[in-house]
Amino acid sequence: MTSLRLQTVVLICVTGLMFWWRLGFLGLFDPDEPFYAQTTREMVQAHDWVTPQIFGQPQFEKPIFFYWQTIVAQQLFGDNELAARVPSALFATGLVFLTWIFGRRLLSPLAGFLAAVVLATGMEYIFMARLMLTDISLAFFVTAALYCLWRAAHEEEHRDRWVILQFVASGLATLTKGPLGVLLPALGGMCFLWLTRTRAPWRGRGLWIGLMAWLVIVVPWYAAMFVKFGWEYWDKFFVHENYGRLITAEHPRNNALFGFYDSGLSYYPAMLLIGSLPWIPLVPAAAARAWRAAGTHRGVKFIVCWSLPTLVFMTIAQSKLPSYIFFLFVPLALLVAHTLESWLKDGLGGPVERMVAGGLALLQATALLVATSIKPEYQAYRWAALIISAPLAGAAALLLLGRIRGWAITSFVASATILVVAFTGLAPDLEAHVSSKGILARIAGIRHPGEKIVTVKFMVRSVDYYYAPPDAVVHSNSNPWYSPHPIKVVVGDQGLAEYAANNGGSVLCVTQAVDLKGLSEPAGSALHGHCEQLAQVGDRVIFRVTVPPHVAVN
Repeated sequence: MTSLRLQTVVLICVTGLMFWWRLGFLGLFDPDEPFYAQTTREMVQAHDWVTPQIFGQPQFEKPIFFYWQTIVAQQLFGDNELAARVPSALFATGLVFLTWIFGRRLLSPLAGFLAAVVLATGMEYIFMARLMLTDISLAFFVTAALYCLWRAAHEEEHRDRWVILQFVASGLATLTKGPLGVLLPALGGMCFLWLTRTRAPWRGRGLWIGLMAWLVIVVPWYAAMFVKFGWEYWDKFFVHENYGRLITAEHPRNNALFGFYDSGLSYYPAMLLIGSLPWIPLVPAAAARAWRAAGTHRGVKFIVCWSLPTLVFMTIAQSKLPSYIFFLFVPLALLVAHTLESWLKDGLGGPVERMVAGGLALLQATALLVATSIKPEYQAYRWAALIISAPLAGAAALLLLGRIRGWAITSFVASATILVVAFTGLAPDLEAHVSSKGILARIAGIRHPGEKIVTVKFMVRSVDYYYAPPDAVVHSNSNPWYSPHPIKVVVGDQGLAEYAANNGGSVLCVTQAVDLKGLSEPAGSALHGHCEQLAQVGDRVIFRVTVPPHVAVN
């Protein structure tokens, strides 16, 4: 078997295990997966392949291409968790192979293969590949656009072909997540062309055909939305969902949690580092070496230009989530693979590189053990921490001894171990803490006929997907949504008590346990003595609020 065929077989096996094994095993993760799954379901039920909708109303959070993917998957595999996640796993698999091909051209055949393996076995990549989110498709098309740009800039005889394909990839990215589909590849590509003084390939026949292809892909659906909704669509999608997230923090804590002076400057670098487990020891060395090599190595310079401008832009944007920079794990994997190839050939670098890599290897090997020892609520999972930490500890020992090949193989084993433990022994507890499927399976046997259902913002989409549309949401303020939903909002304990009194004297609530405590336990709560907990699965609970209509609510 040739090296190329062997690498192909290895990558098929790796992606099959990491992305496809037990893909539909767990319930949909709150809050985003049920949002996309319910939107898909309602589009199918309405026989409307043009307008995303949820709770019976149009929703404008994302463009249409992701929903087309999920509708096709639902038609093939049914309305279930597997169908919901098939498009993500498919594009994640494709992106691994695209990274392999890209790395072979940018760096070397070995580095391309190593980049594909590193990408496929990094924890955040595995996690994202198994979720129903738009970011995986976006990352694939952004990477494809940059790959085509590289080929167009370096293959004059085939320039037109690659320019056209770049516009096609960019168009599909735009139809997946809006303006970012154009902006992200443009930032990296233009930075590289400017720094290297390379003539832009966008000219002549390729430019005009490419522009036409982009327009054919992008314009019809956006035009249909404008015809159907007019300037409402402009305001809600382009202004609110895109420009608004640039200047307003939808998740303010993410600008402070890892931030420098609450600015969020280190949030995404921290996410990239943590999400690279078990390859964390390589990341600082890869960053340092890339900075030094960018001046002389054209492929490394392209990767740096791909990474830094987009990282800066995403950091400036006020709304931050780990998934927003998912596309940057591709260039990071390429840089890490470039360094890993050097380690395999020449060993670790100087004393600083050795110290940092060794320290990080020990840290990732002991972090879970420390966490399960310190936090009482984690002690029940100490057995899992021991199983996961064993290969990480072995990898750390091999790295400290300078046995890089053994360290790399053991790191891969550690990644597979985490996945297997998560989807076997830990699966029931994991599902109970990330999905509302379990608690909602119990609601039918508890609900009184005609009883109103109240939930919280975090779970509202799951209640709709796994049971039925809720009647109301309880929240601390009357406008809890970044993007409004047509659901009644009752405000706090007082509002919930009044809602129960006005609706037959009782309502059934499905919330997180912390929400129940926050509503019923504070001194003077209007719900004190009126709540009965009926079921609990993980941190989700069902409780009944009983306030007879004749009882005054204080």
